[in-house]
Amino acid sequence: MWINGIMDKKIAIIMSVYQNDVLEYLQEALESLYGQTLKADIFIQLDGPVPDEIKKYLERELSECKIAYLGKRDNNRGLAYSLNELLEIVVPGYDYILRMDADDISIGYRIEKQITFLEEHPDIQALGGWIEEFNMDTGEKQTIRYGETHQELKHNLMKRNPIAHVTVCFRNSFFDIMPSYDTTKLNEDLNLWIGAFKRDIKLHVLPEILVKVRTSNAFFARRKNIKRALEVMYLKFDATRAFKFGMKGYVYAVAHFILFLAPSWLKSYLYKNLRG
Repeated sequence: MWINGIMDKKIAIIMSVYQNDVLEYLQEALESLYGQTLKADIFIQLDGPVPDEIKKYLERELSECKIAYLGKRDNNRGLAYSLNELLEIVVPGYDYILRMDADDISIGYRIEKQITFLEEHPDIQALGGWIEEFNMDTGEKQTIRYGETHQELKHNLMKRNPIAHVTVCFRNSFFDIMPSYDTTKLNEDLNLWIGAFKRDIKLHVLPEILVKVRTSNAFFARRKNIKRALEVMYLKFDATRAFKFGMKGYVYAVAHFILFLAPSWLKSYLYKNLRG
């Protein structure tokens, strides 16, 4: 089968589902994958107990062969642990592996766009895209743009997470070079990107929206986590030393830590006005 010159490739999507996920949002997320212009096998790991309605829904999707795999576990171990479990299954047999969260919506041509680009650029090991955040309380929408080239993304480590984790498509060989997710980290994606840059694994971002991401007015109130904030600061210190960002890198790292502890109204304002 060919789509825009792409030979049929083995493509997997990995998703973790946990107890706070909402059935309606999960259904929308999966429908956005079922309707893709280029199909992929969907692998889901339940990160501990989930509501019965979600469990029954996913078991039905599995029985109807809409998803390829449903892993179950009695205890919650976190996102990184779940993703590593799925990677152990898909890395040996799939050419490309995409990330997806259980409450986001992938644009209908997302997979085709990313696989086409990676087929045409064999030096790129992982490819992200822009996201559109939509506030479920206010209806507001905001396009979050990222750098595009490898060097831009590395430079952006000073200020922000360089790739939206929910948009990434990995080439299988990424995980031949880069170890799996570090389960000791709360910010497993930032840690992964820093490790990739240290190994000179080539990353890229398509300058267009690939995933729509839910947010709400409560989003910023939930993010005041000192342990997570400290970890981000230390990770950025590490990146500053590794990539010689100089004093500016340390200033951004400390400023980011202070922002984490700021009132939610201030975080909301800065988030809306400085990210897009």
